[in-house]
Amino acid sequence: MSKIDNDELLALTDRIINSGVLGRSKKYGAILGYLVECSIAGKSPKEAAIAVDVLGKEADFDVSRDSIVRVHIYHLRNKLELYYSDLGLKEKYRLDIPKGQYMITASLNEKKVEPDLSVTGKVLNRQSFTPWLAVLVIALLLLNLLPGEDEQNVTQSIPAPVLAMQPWQALLDDDLPILLVIGDYYIFGETDAAGNVMRMVREFDINSRDDLARLQSENPDKASQYYNLDLTYIPVSIANAMSRIMPMLHDKAGSIRVKMISDLETADLASSHIIYLGYLSGIDSLFDLVFADSGLSIGATYDELINLESNDYYIGSSGLSGDDSFQDYAMVSTFPAPNGNHFLMVAGMRDEGLINASQQMTDPAVLRSLTQTLGEEKSNSFEVLFEVFGFDNTNFGGELIYSHALDTQVIWETRLINQ
Repeated sequence: MSKIDNDELLALTDRIINSGVLGRSKKYGAILGYLVECSIAGKSPKEAAIAVDVLGKEADFDVSRDSIVRVHIYHLRNKLELYYSDLGLKEKYRLDIPKGQYMITASLNEKKVEPDLSVTGKVLNRQSFTPWLAVLVIALLLLNLLPGEDEQNVTQSIPAPVLAMQPWQALLDDDLPILLVIGDYYIFGETDAAGNVMRMVREFDINSRDDLARLQSENPDKASQYYNLDLTYIPVSIANAMSRIMPMLHDKAGSIRVKMISDLETADLASSHIIYLGYLSGIDSLFDLVFADSGLSIGATYDELINLESNDYYIGSSGLSGDDSFQDYAMVSTFPAPNGNHFLMVAGMRDEGLINASQQMTDPAVLRSLTQTLGEEKSNSFEVLFEVFGFDNTNFGGELIYSHALDTQVIWETRLINQ
């Protein structure tokens, strides 16, 4: 802990809590305040103590069976990073929660952008290819979707009733452009003693070069082992999902943009309809919006969701069980924004889930059933979960196991996009 005065530490804590960056839930502010109080008292709290003292769990709380504290700490760490990337840029000190620990550290807020170095130590002037990738994707899509000799075949392949159902009606009934957000992943290199890149690494907490620089500053002994490759990748199922979603947007083909979520900015959320395609683990900056009024919570990993009402656990086994058969989950969330634009998240825990989610959201029978289940008034703001089964990498369909109408007022109290 840097030598920050206790009063200054408490004042900084209040500024972070009052900034709104911690979201609507008061739990994150309570945890932050608790960790700060422990730091002032010279204590390092245990996971069980946080569960009992802050989250109201019973004294016999078992940390080995319930990951609620780890989940909250993970999100609190990200929220602190979000504060210092925007509202807290001019703060003298920054607060962090080191990975694997339950304590607050304070350090001078000296954020520096270091030049990229090659393994030989030379400065790299590497151009990001993400914008060009987006241009290429949209160009290929427009070649298939712009009017031409096959236009009639394209439009005829879309069941007409689907376009009049939610969420598609909300996306197509105005002149707003559509921003297609692709869930990409930042990866970095790990080098050997000679400085040669031996393998590529993906970490949930490292989603940009700034995150990597922070990791290096927090672990000086390992800093030389990590190397910025300026690489991202996208799930292979994105192509399949886009092939189903893009024909739905045929009438707006000329006003569609594509962005990687690693490049998404707050201003983007106010000016366009937003469609996210990717894994649940890739929603990154959209997390707070998607889960603000959700009846689901992320478990110990992004292959696990928890029903907050029934306490049922939905755990995907795709790629994890070692068997030919698999079980995955597909989640769809959609809701309007105050500006009149609309959000649609189509996601899976793994590839099978994402593919199934795109299938379900373009199936008129499924959309009609959802409208009947949720009611016409709530059919433009809901979340659903499908259980997906398959064998030998073949998707044999999914079954709706959960649906929940969302309260848009709660969602936008969590984060105002016109800041």
